[in-house]
Amino acid sequence: MSKRYELGVVFAGGGTGGHIQPNLAIAEQLALLMPGNVRGTFVTSERPIDAKVLSDEAIEGFEFDQLVSPAKPIAMKPMALARFVLNWGGSVRAGRRAIRELKQSCDRVVVVSTGGFVSPGVAMGARAEGVPSVLVNLDAVPGKANRLMKRWATRQLTSAPTSDARLERIAPIVRRSMLETPSQEEARAQFELDESRHTLLVTGGSQGAQSVNDFVVRALKELEDEMDIASWQVIHQCGKGAEESLTEGYDALGIRAWVGAYIERMDLAFAASDAAVTRGGAGTIADLWATRTPGLVLPYPYHADEHQKVNAKELEDAGGVSVGSDRIEPGVNVRENLEKLRKLFDPELRREMSVAIEGLGAADGARSVALIVLELAEVSASAG
Repeated sequence: MSKRYELGVVFAGGGTGGHIQPNLAIAEQLALLMPGNVRGTFVTSERPIDAKVLSDEAIEGFEFDQLVSPAKPIAMKPMALARFVLNWGGSVRAGRRAIRELKQSCDRVVVVSTGGFVSPGVAMGARAEGVPSVLVNLDAVPGKANRLMKRWATRQLTSAPTSDARLERIAPIVRRSMLETPSQEEARAQFELDESRHTLLVTGGSQGAQSVNDFVVRALKELEDEMDIASWQVIHQCGKGAEESLTEGYDALGIRAWVGAYIERMDLAFAASDAAVTRGGAGTIADLWATRTPGLVLPYPYHADEHQKVNAKELEDAGGVSVGSDRIEPGVNVRENLEKLRKLFDPELRREMSVAIEGLGAADGARSVALIVLELAEVSASAG
């Protein structure tokens, strides 16, 4: 006889790691609360990044499957809108299938959606199947998918401050590893860096950002005459194809650096670092918050709603990060953002920024969502 579970959870979200990682964080907390008694299904997009992210995952006490949805991005351009509409029925059916399959082995089923174009079809499937659903909004400016799903969700949560009073505020959501990081020395050793040297983390996101890459190298060159730049070292996630030129740039400055297209363990990168230059995606802002890392945030410049800038506002208002403007052109970027970068090299200012972030509280939003899932399923935690 196959094992029966008290709780099954369908996690909807895909297309980027930024939607899948929060779902994995919530799954980790459910595994702590109900070890061996909860099972999950991740409904994701057809994009290869989704399969890659999940293929590398194993959560103790939590078994899960992946189901690929035919859902397409929500867009207003005629052809893109037509693709979304034509695939809507299939995306709802994928959600219903995931729910029905979990019902066969689980006493209760709940749906958790973290946004992105995969989520609305699954949320509609939850409504059709009569199971409760939780909407978890991650950005300070809710996207089209989340605005659509609000009408169907049993509980509506947000891990970022928004102007929508109907969204219940929780803390940022991060993986357990981001809350249980090793010492700076141990983390630096993983990147084969000097264990005692101050470290700057640079990341333009999982795909990298050429404008951020150019800015950092040029700005450090501007600063080399006024401070001992070579006393610092760098961990730089640069995106594919930029590794060689960046390595040469750091070598010319006499700066020791780990340069790579993609960092698998961002928890180690943040643990190793004293400060960071980053984009303003919801996941990155949550990581800065969780690790209390002072930062210069350069929001992605092509979002019409500037939501990355708004994502960083709470940390900026608290004094934990500076928010600059990515003006694309390297010289203009240096002129506009050099003073904000200089601030990160001042030890007293870094300490004040870190303390400011600490004052915002713990980044324990994943546990909050997990407890709400148990509440909706009307089950009790067996551990944690």
